[in-house]
Amino acid sequence: MDSGRISVDVILPLRLTGDVSYFLPEELLDSVGVGSWVSVTFHGRRYLAVVSRKGDLPAGIDPAAVHEVDEAKEELPAISKSQMDFWKSIASYYLCTMGEVFKSACPAQFYKQVEKKRSLRKKQPKYESQSDAVLSKAQQNALDAIETCFAAGKKTVLLDAVTAAGKTEIYMALARKTLGKGRGVLYLVPEIAMSRQLEQRIGSVFGEKLLIWHSRQTPAVRKDIYDKIVSTEEPYIMLGTRSALLLPHGDIGLVVVDEEHDGSYKQTDPAPRYHGRDLAVMFAQSHSAVTLLGSATPSLESVYNARTGKYGFVELKERYFGEPDVKTVVIDMNRAWAAHDVKGSFSMKLVNMMQAALDRKEQIMVFRSRRSYSSYVQCPQCGSVPRCPSCNVALSYHKFKNMLSCHYCGYQTAFESVCGNCGNDGLTLRGAGTEKLEEELRQLFPDAVVARFDADVTASAREEKKVLDGFRNGDIDIMVGTQMITKGFDFANLTLVAVINADTIVSLQDFRCDERALQLLAQLKGRAARRGSAGSFVIQTYQSDYPVLKDAAAGRYDCDVLLEQRRIFSFPPYVRLVSLTVRDRYEGRVFRMADEIKARLKKMPGVEFMGPMTPAVNKVQGYFIAVFWVKLPKNASARTAKQRVAALVEEMRSFMKPAVDIVVDVDPY
Repeated sequence: MDSGRISVDVILPLRLTGDVSYFLPEELLDSVGVGSWVSVTFHGRRYLAVVSRKGDLPAGIDPAAVHEVDEAKEELPAISKSQMDFWKSIASYYLCTMGEVFKSACPAQFYKQVEKKRSLRKKQPKYESQSDAVLSKAQQNALDAIETCFAAGKKTVLLDAVTAAGKTEIYMALARKTLGKGRGVLYLVPEIAMSRQLEQRIGSVFGEKLLIWHSRQTPAVRKDIYDKIVSTEEPYIMLGTRSALLLPHGDIGLVVVDEEHDGSYKQTDPAPRYHGRDLAVMFAQSHSAVTLLGSATPSLESVYNARTGKYGFVELKERYFGEPDVKTVVIDMNRAWAAHDVKGSFSMKLVNMMQAALDRKEQIMVFRSRRSYSSYVQCPQCGSVPRCPSCNVALSYHKFKNMLSCHYCGYQTAFESVCGNCGNDGLTLRGAGTEKLEEELRQLFPDAVVARFDADVTASAREEKKVLDGFRNGDIDIMVGTQMITKGFDFANLTLVAVINADTIVSLQDFRCDERALQLLAQLKGRAARRGSAGSFVIQTYQSDYPVLKDAAAGRYDCDVLLEQRRIFSFPPYVRLVSLTVRDRYEGRVFRMADEIKARLKKMPGVEFMGPMTPAVNKVQGYFIAVFWVKLPKNASARTAKQRVAALVEEMRSFMKPAVDIVVDVDPY
C-alpha cells in the first residue's frame, strides 16, 4: 500500500555508491523538494542530507524497507540545481561519490555547536580606502591582451608573468570591471598565509565587498560566510583557498587562480581529491565565467593547454620596478668541506655574503625544505634510528619542544637521549631542519634578529602575522623557513636569498621532481631585489653538476625540455594519470590485493599501468601501502577507460570489504 507514497532520494555525507530512498511524511509533501535539507536516520544514526530526487518510489525497492524522513531543515538554504550538477561533475571526474563531494562542499552545516559560538565571531574588518594602482604600460598591454583573448572566446587564459611584474594589479583591474557588471569574483591563492597578506591590499580597494574563506576560520565564521553568499544578490569578491570553489556561489563572472603551478592547490585527503586549478576551470564553465591562471613558473599542464590552443596565452616579462641585478651563486659543498670552509650548515662564502648584506642594513631569507631541528637522531654505537610506530619513517627532532615527531601522521614522543635499542646514552643529531638553522644563524650573527617561518610557527595565526609583519617592517633581519616563504611575498629590503642543501629538492621519487625544483628555485630567486635593486641568490649543494641546478643558476625554466621528457616517457600532460593506492594494516594482504588488481588491469583494453610499486615511505598511519599508476590516453576513449578503472576499484572494494581500502586519485599532481 506504500507503493503510491511520495519518496525522495537523498545525498548523505558518506561514501555510498547507490541512492538511499525515504518516504516523505504527509506534512512535508509541500515543503520538501529537490535541494531541500532533511534529517534522516541511516543505520541507526541521524544525518543531515540533501534531497536529490522526489517522486514515486523507484522500481525494485521493497516499500517495507523504506523509512520516513525524520524532519525538514527549512532554516538551511536549499541547494540549487546548478550546484548539484557541479557536484555530479566533480564526482564523475574524480571518481568519488556524491556524498563525499557533499560533505566537502557543505562543511559548515556539519559542525557541532556552531550557534553557541556566535559571540566568538570576528567583526567585519575595516580597510583603509585606497584607489586602484596605476598600471604600467607593460601591465596595461597584458590586461588588454587578456581581455582580447576572453572576447575571442578563450574562456581560460594563462598569464605567464615574471616575479614582481605586478600580477595582482591586473587581477584587481579585471575584478573591478567584473563587479561593475554586477557579477562576482573568485580569487584563489594556494596558501592561507597568502590570503592574509593580500586581504588588506584587496580590501583597501573593494572594502566590504571582500569576503575571506579558508580552513583556519572558526566554524561560526565559515557558516556566516556560507549563509551570506547564498542569501545576497550583491556581487562580491571572495579571496580564498581551494575549498572556496565548493561553496554555493551565485553569479560569478571571473575566477583568478594565482600561482597556478603551486602544489598546495591539490587536495589529497579526504575525497574529492581535486586540483584547485583544474576545478576552477570546471567551476567557471558551470557559471559561464572566465578563468585567469597566473604564474611566473607555469605548470607544464597549463603550458601544454596554451600551446595546443585550449587556453589563451599572455606574457608579461617586465618587472614593475625595473629589472633587478640578481646574481646567482652556486656553492659546491663538497669543495667547501674539503677546504674546511664551512661553519655548521653554512659555507664561509655564504656567511661572508650574509654579513655584508647585514652591514648594508639589508634583509636575508634562508630556505630549507625540512622543518624541525634535525631530520633524525641516531645511536652512534648500534646505528639504531627511532622510527614512528605507525609510519615507516624516522622521527624528526624538535628541540624547542624537546620532542620526536612524525611529519606524516603527527605522532609525538618526548626525546630521550638513551638509545631504546642498546641502552647507549648519547644519541646523535643528524641533518639540519629550519629550527637548527635558526639556532646556527643566531650564533653566527649575534647582533641580527632571526625568525623562523614554517608549519610549526604558522600553526598560530598570531605568530605567523608577527613574523611576516616583523620582516616586512624591517624588525627582523633574517627569516629562515620552508616552502611557505616562496609564496608571493613582497619584501622591499630583501636582497639575499639562500637555499641550504638544495639536494633535498632534486632527489625525490616523483616524475614532477625537476619541474617542481625549477619552479621552487625560480620563485625563491624572485623574492630577492623585487624593487629593482641589486641582490644575490645562493644555492648550496653537493650536486653542482645536476642539470636542474645548472638551469636554475642560469635563470632558465625550459618548458620545452621538460615537456619532451614527459612525452617520451608517456606522462602528463600527454596522458591522464590515475593512482590507485592499496592500504591495509597487514602487509601480506596489501600485496595479495595488489596482485589481483594487476591481473585485472592487464586484461583491460586502452589502459597502460605501472605497479604495484612500494613507495619510499611504505607504511603511513599504521597502513602498509602499494601504488599503481594507471595511464589513460587523452582521447575520446579516456572517459570509458576511466570508468572501467572505477568499476574495477568498486569490485575490489566489495571483494575485500571491509579490510583493504583502495584510494583513487585522479591527476595525482
